[in-house]
Amino acid sequence: MTATSVSGSTVAEFVRARAADLDAGRTDTRTDIAEIGGRGLLAAGLGGSDIREIAGVVEQVAAESLAAGFSLWAQRMALEYIRRAPVPVRERYLDDLASGRQVGVTAMAAALKHLAGLGELPLRAAEEAGDRVSGPIAWASNVFEDSLIVFPFRGRDGDGRVGVVRADADGVAIRSAPELLALGATASTALSFDRVEVRDDHLVTAELPAFCATIRPVFLLLQTAFCAGVAGTSVREAEGRLAGLGAQFRDEYGALAARHSSVRQRLRQYTTDAPATPPAELIRLRLDAARTAVDATRLESTLRGGAGYALHCDTNRRFREAAFLPVQSPSEGQLRWELSQYD
Repeated sequence: MTATSVSGSTVAEFVRARAADLDAGRTDTRTDIAEIGGRGLLAAGLGGSDIREIAGVVEQVAAESLAAGFSLWAQRMALEYIRRAPVPVRERYLDDLASGRQVGVTAMAAALKHLAGLGELPLRAAEEAGDRVSGPIAWASNVFEDSLIVFPFRGRDGDGRVGVVRADADGVAIRSAPELLALGATASTALSFDRVEVRDDHLVTAELPAFCATIRPVFLLLQTAFCAGVAGTSVREAEGRLAGLGAQFRDEYGALAARHSSVRQRLRQYTTDAPATPPAELIRLRLDAARTAVDATRLESTLRGGAGYALHCDTNRRFREAAFLPVQSPSEGQLRWELSQYD
């Protein structure tokens, strides 16, 4: 067992002790991000093609709390973006993100959707406004008052760019967070920009398509990791309830356990060299992982019976958390559509 895996296990124990409070809204995921960063895990494998270590940490954390795993994914993606930015941006933000002292927001979903041909970039620099950007961000997570937001926008010349700005910058408005079925501790909400200044020294890239091509494998594989984490816990819980009436579900459990094993095997294989993974396989794995998580939490809930229907039961929490996965960007509909383009 490597030092990283030991640290990841310890962090998972830390998250496990906080999972109920996260779910109840008595705390939020900033504490978890700071703990993970303080242990030096946020930057594991950063800058390389082998992301097995951070994928393993995301999976372990999500196995205890999908809210924490989801926020960890968002934090690592913000770190991935800044790692690819020019030197002035890296020097200003990289260390604080890697340590967890600064919380990062990934607002790049609109860019990936746009580049798939499914929409326009909603944030734009007005021609008469210089480098000032306006428009909405429909959904983002880790949106705290002092977070760092990485976002795509259309420049005055019409080309896609990526910028970075603090959430408390002039012109940034954070919408009141809605009450969610789960994941409320992730500070997920909408934002709007009104003539937000994006100076040259806050530009991550002026080449949006090339930039997204480099980050998309990590984006999808780490999402797969948190799907695998919550699915794995539900599969293990279901396994222990296959006696008595539960015996009627043994075939269903066997098929589900095989699906989960396949997801994990492919995840380990692809994270060895993330950029080399064919795009269609990335999409297929991410889609399979989310479906497996939803089905696993449903089976666990079914086998747990009435006790699993209690609001503060871990089974109930996982069921509610996984319900978000089909609509999380890229949604199941988007993934299916993109995969169909390879058929």
